[in-house]
Amino acid sequence: MPSKFAFKDLSGQFMSLFSSPAPKKEPEAATPDYLTDPNAVLKDEAAWRYGRAPDYSNTREVFRQSSSFRSGALQSPSVSILIFVTAKQKSHPDGSLEQIVENLVKNWEIEASFKMDLKDWRTIDHDNYTFAINGGPPQPGEYMLKVGTYNAIIAPNEYYSPATSDFAQSHKTFKRMMPTFAWEVLEVYSGPPKVAFRWRHWGEMKNDYVGFNDKGEKITAKAHG
Repeated sequence: MPSKFAFKDLSGQFMSLFSSPAPKKEPEAATPDYLTDPNAVLKDEAAWRYGRAPDYSNTREVFRQSSSFRSGALQSPSVSILIFVTAKQKSHPDGSLEQIVENLVKNWEIEASFKMDLKDWRTIDHDNYTFAINGGPPQPGEYMLKVGTYNAIIAPNEYYSPATSDFAQSHKTFKRMMPTFAWEVLEVYSGPPKVAFRWRHWGEMKNDYVGFNDKGEKITAKAHG
């Protein structure tokens, strides 16, 4: 390895005669696309529920338009005036931790709802992934694949019971009631490795809610926008 030599000029300053080459920098790992693009996993080749990747274009449009409406630049008359009340509340800077978390969760939701094989999920650490709701016991990803995303996170209550609805039926129940259900991060409280954040869902209730509660009773809630 070349050594470094130096000598002093007449002014007393050190001058380099020979120097070792700068150490090579390791190439930086590319940022996963599911952290920069909320629709990244929709492009994947996977075992998709219903045979193909789902269409999130309407939900993403509501997300985009609601932001535009709040800034006075609504582009489409088809977007309900209700969006003024229920619009997106935050616009996070590109590359911010808030945007990264938002993109990650949106891609995770797509995978959890529509990728039928856990091996196809790219948004999780397969060796360590579990989820828990409201202080409940940790559950593996296979559990969510079995019962469905809604059933995995909603406890039995006076309006809905997971015991009365399987994966497919639970999605029909909520998606018929609210066809577009946008999601955003409001605030990130702590960064990696343990990320804590606050979030919200919003949408327009276009159709009646019809489901069964924890007593097996049929419940109907009329659509009210």
